[in-house]
Formats: sequence, C-alpha cells, structure tokens
Amino acid sequence: MEEIIVGQGEYKKARAPDELDSGGIGPCIAIGAIYNKRGYMVHEHSVGHNYADFIDTTIFRDLRKDVKDKKNLQIYIIGAGIEINDEYKDNKIAGRQAVLDKIVENGFQEAVKDIRWCPTNYTQSLRLILSECRAEIEEDEDDLEEYEF
Repeated sequence: MEEIIVGQGEYKKARAPDELDSGGIGPCIAIGAIYNKRGYMVHEHSVGHNYADFIDTTIFRDLRKDVKDKKNLQIYIIGAGIEINDEYKDNKIAGRQAVLDKIVENGFQEAVKDIRWCPTNYTQSLRLILSECRAEIEEDEDDLEEYEF
C-alpha cells in the first residue's frame, strides 16, 4: 500500500490498496471520490482563479468517463475555510458554490456522502482508504461547519 499525498494544485488517481491523502486543508478545497476501489482527488486553492474551470477538466471528466453506476460512487468535500476578517471571504464562498454547482451540473449530487467546510482557523485532511471503499476526515469536531444538500 502506498500513501499518495495530493498537494495543492494537484489532481491524482489511485487504485486499492493505495490511499489518497489531501494533506492539510484550510482555505483550500479538496474533493475526493471513491468508485469501485478507485480513488480520485483534487486539492485546489479557492482564491485567485476560476476553480469551476479547473475541476470541470479533471475530476468530473474522469468520473463521467469511469462511473457506470452512480450508486457505487461516493464523493467527499472538505476545506474552503474562512478565517476571521478574511479579505478573500467572497472568493472562498464562491469557491464553495462552484464545487456544489459542478457536482449538480455533472449529475453527481446523489453521490455526495459528506461536505465539511473547514472551521474558521482550523485545518482538515481527507484520506480515501480505497481497499475498504471509505473515507476519513480529520478535524476538530467542536467547531464543525456542516453543509446539507
């Protein structure tokens, strides 16, 4: 088993028994997907570029190509934390919305298992454990901000 770290600005795919790990996420956004013991993960900053264009050409393109049965797809989203007095607050909120819009646009809203926006001034990490077809999200649960579809 190899642990594959997905750094900022990266998109990676893997197969079981390997695992994908976002590393530390705060203001960045990570999207992870598991489908039939295959994993897909993107880790991108939500400030300073058109995030919607980036994700459209990578993770969702591959999911549209590979996923034959959406019932077996799991999608996890973390990050996009907003810091106190954050000058980029509007950009981060727009980044969150771009992710949600792209999920709906690509018809994957039913596959979303968890969305956890990063609590203010905290970090998170997302690990896709492909051999078990499950994800782990690490964070401080006392300050958790959750989003419901």
